[in-house]
Amino acid sequence: MKKLKKIITILLFLNSALFSQSSKPTFETGIKVLRAQFIPFEYSRDKTDAIPLWGYKVNDLRNNTKTINPFFFIYKNLEKGFGFEFEYSKIQLERANYDIDTIYRFNNTTQYNRYKEYLRNNERSDYKLNFFFYLSPENKEYFAIGGGIRKIDRIRNSSKDNFTAEEKIIALGPQIVLKSKIPITDQLSLNLGLDLYHTQGKRDYYYLDSNLYYFSSGAASTLTSIKGNGQTKGVFQGYEANISLKYNFLENFNLAFGYNYNYSYFKYEDLNDSIYSYSSFRNTFGYENSKLSNGKEIIRGFYISASTVF
Repeated sequence: MKKLKKIITILLFLNSALFSQSSKPTFETGIKVLRAQFIPFEYSRDKTDAIPLWGYKVNDLRNNTKTINPFFFIYKNLEKGFGFEFEYSKIQLERANYDIDTIYRFNNTTQYNRYKEYLRNNERSDYKLNFFFYLSPENKEYFAIGGGIRKIDRIRNSSKDNFTAEEKIIALGPQIVLKSKIPITDQLSLNLGLDLYHTQGKRDYYYLDSNLYYFSSGAASTLTSIKGNGQTKGVFQGYEANISLKYNFLENFNLAFGYNYNYSYFKYEDLNDSIYSYSSFRNTFGYENSKLSNGKEIIRGFYISASTVF
C-alpha cells in the first residue's frame, strides 16, 4: 500500500512538472529549405495582356524555380495567451525567360514565328512581424488571431552594353493573422497559418538605352530615356497561406514538412512615366507618356524546416 502511494505521488509530481514546463514561455528559432517557384508580376501582366490578341501567345515561364532559405523565430506565452513571430525570406531570379508565338497572314499565306523573351533580373524580399492572441483557454493553440506588419522590397533591373534599367519599390503595410495548431499525437501536429496583407510604397525608376551605328556615309545614334514622376507608388495586396506537419522529438527539436503559397496582386498608383527619345538618323526628338497594366505575383513551393525550442 505504501509502495502504491509512493508511485502515485511520483506520477502526480511528474505530471505537475510536465504541465508547468509546457506552460512556460518558449522561444523557437529555425530555418526552412523551400523549393520556390516565383512568378513575377511583369510576366503575368504580359501573359494577361496577350490573351485578347489574335495570333499572339505567351508561353510558360522557364528558369523561375529556386531553392531559398527563409528563417524565423516564434515566441509563445501560453499562460498569458499571446505570442509573436518574425520571418524573413528572399528570392532572386536571373535570366527567367519564355517563348512568344506569333502568327501573320499576308497575301493569303500564314507565317509562324517564335522568339524568346527574357525578364529583367527579379528580386523580392518579405519581412513579417506578427503578434497574435490565443482565444481558447482550454486548448490555447487551436486558434489564434492577431495582426502584424509586412515589408516587401521589390527590385527589377537589367544592364547590358549601353542599356540600363532599374525599378525599386519599398512597400510597407499591415496584415491580419490567423493561426491554428491541431495535435494529432503527442509529438505530431498539423499547423495552419494565413496572413492577409496590404502594403504600398514609393517606386523609383530609371531607364536609359543608347546605340551607335556605323555606315559608310557616317555614324548615327539613338537615345531613349524614361523618367518617373516621383509620385508613383507600388501596391501589393494579397495573402500568404501555410500548411505543415510538425514533429517534435527530444523535447526541444522540431522537424516540419509543409507547403507555402504567397499571392499578391500588384498595381501602380499615380503612374505617369515620361519617355524621351532622340535619333540622329533624321535629327528628331520624341516625347510621350506611358502607363503599365497591373499583374499578379506568386511565390509557392514545398519546404522542410528544422527548429530548436528554448
